[in-house]
Amino acid sequence: MPIVFYVALAVFVFLYVRSVDWAQLAGVEWNWWWVALATAISLGFRYWGVGIWFFLLRRLGARDLRGSGTTLTFVYAKSWMGRYIPGAATWIVGKVYFASRHGVSKARLGVSGLLEGALQIAATLALALVLLLVDPRTHSLDVWLVVLMVVAFVGCVVCLVPRVFFGLIQLALRILRRRPLDDDVRPALGTVVVGAGLYVLGAVISGTAYYFIALAVYPALRVQDAAFVIGAASMASAISMLAVFAPGGLGVREGVQGLLLAIVMPGPVALVVVVVTRIWSLAVDALFLLTAAIPTWFGSGRRKVVAVGPDAEAPEQV
Repeated sequence: MPIVFYVALAVFVFLYVRSVDWAQLAGVEWNWWWVALATAISLGFRYWGVGIWFFLLRRLGARDLRGSGTTLTFVYAKSWMGRYIPGAATWIVGKVYFASRHGVSKARLGVSGLLEGALQIAATLALALVLLLVDPRTHSLDVWLVVLMVVAFVGCVVCLVPRVFFGLIQLALRILRRRPLDDDVRPALGTVVVGAGLYVLGAVISGTAYYFIALAVYPALRVQDAAFVIGAASMASAISMLAVFAPGGLGVREGVQGLLLAIVMPGPVALVVVVVTRIWSLAVDALFLLTAAIPTWFGSGRRKVVAVGPDAEAPEQV
């Protein structure tokens, strides 16, 4: 399984890089200070995601994760790279597979992964709708695009109601003829609300990094446009996550970004920013994987995780 994962990841990352229109970058001047700042912020956002994952696991019954923080952070970073493999569930399945080999309950991993995805989509959509719809410049957009986003947001909110969320999981398990989950892994309303708030803050952090990347390419971008760029980045991120057919949101994210950024900068510059952010985002993901892996090279090699549930597996050598 790990070999298949790594081979598929290498293949699709290669295809992802090959799809970049490198000619768009000819003659582009960079402000490397803004790039460095954006990279630090974006890397922090990824570790923020690790913290939210730990929070959800604890609220779902897993205990004593602190002693295994290094190992599970690396698991998260590996699984995060799985977004480049087609299929929206790849990064969730990756966490379930790799983390369960270190003693975490598969049931809690599966529920937390699905909850993460739904929370992230709903939170980023909410932030995007607020930041974009209050700006009169977006009123020129196709009304059906706005309606679609509102409908998607309402759908996510309904699915996040604990009873509905847990019922949908149980229904899927019945269809797949799998054993139903125990009630002790059902998320509480407080877990959903706090998780959503954490992801809204995470979307602000991530969007701020995108603003500085845009500023690095287009120095004329105004401070007053920061909220709009954060909203545009959030909208592109949410739509790319909903586009389950596109690895890493390829094409979808860029299309939304280009459409919205062209409102605050010249169209050709917006296209350059789109290409830059694609390459930069992949580089930050690789940096995240590296920084998460290095501590495991110097660790003791064995980490203990205590996870409630009959499906928890014994910890394995890292």
